[in-house]
Amino acid sequence: MKSGTIKTFLEVHTWTGLAAGLLLFVAFYTGSMTVFMHELELWDSYTEGVKAEQTLGQAQRLIDLALMEDPDAASSFRLYPSSSDHPGHSVYWFKRLEDGTFETNQYRLSDSGSLSTAEDTAHLASFIYRLHYTAGLPSPFGLYLLGFVCLIYGVALVSGLIVFLPNWLRDLFIVRGTGNNKRFWLDAHNVVGVISLPWHFMFAWSSAVLALGIVFLAPFQFLVFEEDLIEIFGDELGVISSPEASGSMQAALSVKEIVSIAENEAPGIKLNQLRFTNYQDANGTVSVFGHLEVGTLTPNANVTMNVSTGQVLNVSHPAQATLGATFYNGLIALHYVSFGGFTAKWIYFFLGLAGAFLFFSGNLLWIETRRKRRQFEQPAATQFLAKLTVGTCIGCMAGVSASFLASRGFAEFPDRADWTEIAYYAVFLVSIVWAFSKPVAVGARDLLYTCALFTILIPVFDFVLVSNSIWINAFTGHWPLLIVDFLALIGGLLFFKMGRSVEARANSGESNSVWSKDIYVKRNEGETVKI
Repeated sequence: MKSGTIKTFLEVHTWTGLAAGLLLFVAFYTGSMTVFMHELELWDSYTEGVKAEQTLGQAQRLIDLALMEDPDAASSFRLYPSSSDHPGHSVYWFKRLEDGTFETNQYRLSDSGSLSTAEDTAHLASFIYRLHYTAGLPSPFGLYLLGFVCLIYGVALVSGLIVFLPNWLRDLFIVRGTGNNKRFWLDAHNVVGVISLPWHFMFAWSSAVLALGIVFLAPFQFLVFEEDLIEIFGDELGVISSPEASGSMQAALSVKEIVSIAENEAPGIKLNQLRFTNYQDANGTVSVFGHLEVGTLTPNANVTMNVSTGQVLNVSHPAQATLGATFYNGLIALHYVSFGGFTAKWIYFFLGLAGAFLFFSGNLLWIETRRKRRQFEQPAATQFLAKLTVGTCIGCMAGVSASFLASRGFAEFPDRADWTEIAYYAVFLVSIVWAFSKPVAVGARDLLYTCALFTILIPVFDFVLVSNSIWINAFTGHWPLLIVDFLALIGGLLFFKMGRSVEARANSGESNSVWSKDIYVKRNEGETVKI
């Protein structure tokens, strides 16, 4: 391949990487945590000892009480069944308001069997998930923007692969760690990028589909197909449109009867949720969603039936899925790692962190490439990107740790969810301001030490603030609760180690670098002085 062609692709790779890198760092860092979404939910809602799991009979009582409290909920509501990790049933109803937004109504059964409308204030897991798909920007703007960023990300992957191909075998597993910082960051960037390349291609593709799917389908909906796309492709994906309410009241089957029919149609199904539409109407439906232990990439199954008669309207089963449904569901399963158990989760967790490193190292590589070795003062553009990278990336990590602390610290407050978000955004924005107000090395050192402090305090807060110790219950069958505290301990130590490394580089490294603690400026007569 001609050197001019390689240079062109290198420019494409550089600028697409810079354009997408910081947003993707936030998406990948928080995405690595959402791999343990279930464990995060358990940790966030854990304040007392584990309660007894509720029965299907209690689920029916909860529905009856919820509809007595709010009859309008009968039009559409969801039941999340009790499980060993979430021992209480819950019913959700999303009421549409005049401004087009939705108000969430949540119902549970108290220990005495009465209806409880107290909201679950545990918000951390859903907030981190929102950071993952919006990068912290307002939704839906952040969602669509990140979707387009993923398209740019795909271009950066292809161009980077083309640049690396000529030296594929020679440089694949080489990381030269001494003598040349630029060489080190280039080797590390290449090794991480190439080894995880298939995973990155999958994520670029699936993320764009998930974020921009509605945009891509809009022309087909309005210009090609005269019918609703759900009517055409719904059966492929196991989704069918609910019939209009008949206006004729008819008693609904009990939850136990509904579950029995679903288990008969999909033996071995493990329930995730039941979605009711037009409850106690002759045309009412219920869709039972769950998963099967089939050892494949697409374990999800659902059964839709008439809620009054039990007539089965649709069954979506992995063994009966069409090629299109299998491909789509497989892509979703790959993105959400809904297969492979804890082994797959840990692999995705480390790949997610490696992806965040990939974007961070790409920016550092650009900074090192434009370093002026024959002068102390470094270009303004280099200093700007270095400070922006430090403030955004380390600020994101510190903000996430702060949101953990806020969620635990405000667990007994009704506005706990608000404080969880405030903690993140406050720390994130202050980190960026701090990074721009200090020399790059000083700002990075301070923020890494802050990040280490916030992260190491997470298990400390658990030990101090949770009366029924997570550590004790973890050894009595609920060990996933320890994952958060274990990772926080390791993460805190690593952040401290990185802070020490940055400080050592600032004190003893070369002065002609943005990573020096000294600041040099030019006077009017052209003389460079240290300030």
